[in-house]
Amino acid sequence: MSSPPPPVPLTVIGGFLGAGKTTLLNRLLADTAGVRYAVLVNDFGELAIDGALIAAHDGETVTLANGCICCSMGDDLLVSLMTLMQRPDRPEHIVVEASGLADPRPIADVGELHPGLRRDLTIVLADAQSIGARAADRRLTDTVQRQLAAADLVVLNKLDLADAEELDAARCLLATTAPGVAVVETEQARLPLQQLLEPDPAAHRRPAAGSPEVPGHSHPQVFHSVTLGRHIPFERTDLIAALTTLPSDVLRAKGFVVLSDAPGRRHLVQLCGRNLDLVDWAATTGGDSDSHLVFIGTPEMPDEAWFAGRFGAPAPREAAGEPAPST
Repeated sequence: MSSPPPPVPLTVIGGFLGAGKTTLLNRLLADTAGVRYAVLVNDFGELAIDGALIAAHDGETVTLANGCICCSMGDDLLVSLMTLMQRPDRPEHIVVEASGLADPRPIADVGELHPGLRRDLTIVLADAQSIGARAADRRLTDTVQRQLAAADLVVLNKLDLADAEELDAARCLLATTAPGVAVVETEQARLPLQQLLEPDPAAHRRPAAGSPEVPGHSHPQVFHSVTLGRHIPFERTDLIAALTTLPSDVLRAKGFVVLSDAPGRRHLVQLCGRNLDLVDWAATTGGDSDSHLVFIGTPEMPDEAWFAGRFGAPAPREAAGEPAPST
């Protein structure tokens, strides 16, 4: 009788909005070292998957030529994991990207609900430039501390953007919030993937006794998100000015936009704190000539009418008190 296959490691990547989780996943998908990974995310849009690497795309799953797959997590993580485990080409390692506002601990605990899974490291990224200020903000303190306290490994990212004071604040925060947890300091999430995905099993943090909690959609703080669409292309300078002067209650903005000086092309918008990236994303809009932006912030964030006026769009959709989109 053949022995059962070894359990599949489940790695969770967490961290606050804009910490660099998606950048790390992009590096993973580009350099898999022969391991058949499955990556569960909420949003395919931010994953910079090289078109030459994609073997098939059915809307919910991207199958890559290197044997890896990238799946939409949907509303039920446990169902998504069970579906992966039932595939004939079962992955050799599963990586879940947690929402930028989520506590990664209950997501990692799901690794103990399926006999074919093994709970692996929970990796939490922290933005060296802003994590100290985020933790000092009473509205965000609980979220940041929960994320860091769940970590088996902290990746202190974006060292190139932090000044000496910000870096000192970040290191002090990690020493007090995640004492004894290994910290790797890096820029642009550049670090050996072997360090993350093939750790020493003896170094794993064992979960507390009791039944694991299946993650739901609640957050310890109430966050708001506003989504808007615009049919007319943006003037580049006007868009940059509108994004870079948002009030501090807006923590994150992301989306795809069409610019008047680049017709037929999409640009990816990534705004975290005061850092804005506006990147030429594709040579075609794929038939969608509209711009789409999502803003995530605290309850004090301006309402949908304010954003509609500022960005010249119809009244958008607001999701107050609900989980904001994954980042």
